[in-house]
Formats: sequence, structure tokens, C-alpha cells
Amino acid sequence: MKLVIENVSKKFKDKWAVQHFSAELSEGVYALLGPNGSGKTTLMRMLADILKPTSGRILLNGRDISFMGDDYRDVLGYLPQEFGLYKNFTAVRFLLYFACLKGLNKTDSIKKVAEVLELVNLKNDQKRKIGTFSGGMKRRLGIAQALLNDPKVLIVDEPTAGLDPQERVRFRNLISEIAGDRIVILSTHIVSDIEYIAKEILLMRQGELLKRSTAPALLEQVHGKVWKAKVTQEKLATIQREFKVGNIQRNETGIEIRIVHDLKPLENAEEVAPTLEDVYLYFFDMEVTASV
Repeated sequence: MKLVIENVSKKFKDKWAVQHFSAELSEGVYALLGPNGSGKTTLMRMLADILKPTSGRILLNGRDISFMGDDYRDVLGYLPQEFGLYKNFTAVRFLLYFACLKGLNKTDSIKKVAEVLELVNLKNDQKRKIGTFSGGMKRRLGIAQALLNDPKVLIVDEPTAGLDPQERVRFRNLISEIAGDRIVILSTHIVSDIEYIAKEILLMRQGELLKRSTAPALLEQVHGKVWKAKVTQEKLATIQREFKVGNIQRNETGIEIRIVHDLKPLENAEEVAPTLEDVYLYFFDMEVTASV
């Protein structure tokens, strides 16, 4: 299976949200990584055929999705960042309702709802009202509805936003588990969400595809550019103005900082192994969101 994004651009009034984006995707997990406002959500809404490109096209196995209609929706699963839920519905009732909207008959709906509840670990909570669910449970329910039609293209926008660390780990494991025979595209600005599950990472900045690579290859690109050093409180502010500082750790011996820079930034700086957080800082020049 191939999903081809062919020179896609999207303009809102006088602002280009996405510009000349091209990529070819096959089965596996692809991560769109970039800061807020980089165009990730706009691109994903075009991939979900909710927005039409201003120019360019998106092809699934050679067919333009804009003209596929139900043929595309039959193979598509989509979980937007903001997903509406009916708080007074139980989980099973909610999923049966969505199965009906997706065109499943009653027999298939009952079977498929049971399958996805088991998959997302909500079987024991299926008769609870959604209003009592945690944030992580709601996101898992959202994934469950996206999987009802057994999609071959699964699009998930900022899937772990607002989740606690345990729920985020569970969510990542779920995405990895279901990705074997699907094209899974997820967007995030949290680097640890995709470090171990993404087949490839697509870096977006100001609506453009900045770079596409595997995690190990991206790490290699910033090898020799990450440093740690101890500094005084008096010098910290100056250093932060001059360099990209990723971490600041205070302890009984002073302040230790992590700097991303092409050359050795300070006399006492020592080179350290890079992480994806350092990659993010190197390419995007802004604060890193680095939760577990």
C-alpha cells in the first residue's frame, strides 16, 4: 500500500499553512514532529480528506483521495486532537453508535466493538459512562472508534496531549501494536512519544517538510553537537541568550546545563551523546517538550 503526498500546499486567506509538502508512505508508523503552528494538523486534515489542498494532491495506491469518496473513508481511521464524546453514553453504546455511522451492520458492529474494546484495554469499563473516564481512557476510546472499520490508513493528531506518563506509555504501545499492516501517521511536538515506535520521522517547520529520516540517522546528524557544562548562576542568563540550552539541572555542586551547538560552546564543556530532544532543539530552536 502506498500513500503519496504530491507537492501539497494549503492557504488560508493570505497565510500558507502547508507549502509544497511531498512524501511517499507505506506500512508502518510515521511521526510528524514540529512545534505548534508548524502545519501538522492542517496536513493531517488534508490526509483525512476533511480539507482540500489549495494545490497538489494525495494519492492512495495511485487514486486521488479527493475523488474516492466512500472508498477512501472505508479504509480511513481518524482521531483528531479535539474529539467530541457523549459523556452520558457508555463506552459500548458510543462505539455501537459510531459503528452504525461507519456503515457496519448490527452483527458486525457487535463483534467489532468487542474486538476494539479488548484491544484498547477498555473491556472491563465498557458499561461505564464516558464522563467518568480519565483522559487516557478517552484517548483509547477515540482510537477504538478509529479502528472500527479496520482502517488501512490511521491518522492520529497529538494523541498523548494532556495524558499522564503511564497513559502515554500505554498509548504508544497500542499504536506500535496495531501498526503492522497499516499506514499510521501521528503528529506530535513531544519527542519521546515517537522515539522508539516511528519508522520514520518527518520534521515540519512553517508548513514545510524540513527533513525526513529515521531516529538513528537524525541522532547521527547532531553527533558532536551536544555538550554539557557546569556554570554559575551569574553566567546562566548570558549563556541562555547565546546558545540553545536544553536542560538546566541544579544540584549541590552547582548548575549543569546541556547545550546544542555546532562548536564547543564553553571552555569546560564536554561532548555527550545526543537524544531526540537535542535533535528537536537543533532544528527548531525552541524549548523542548520532553515528558516521559
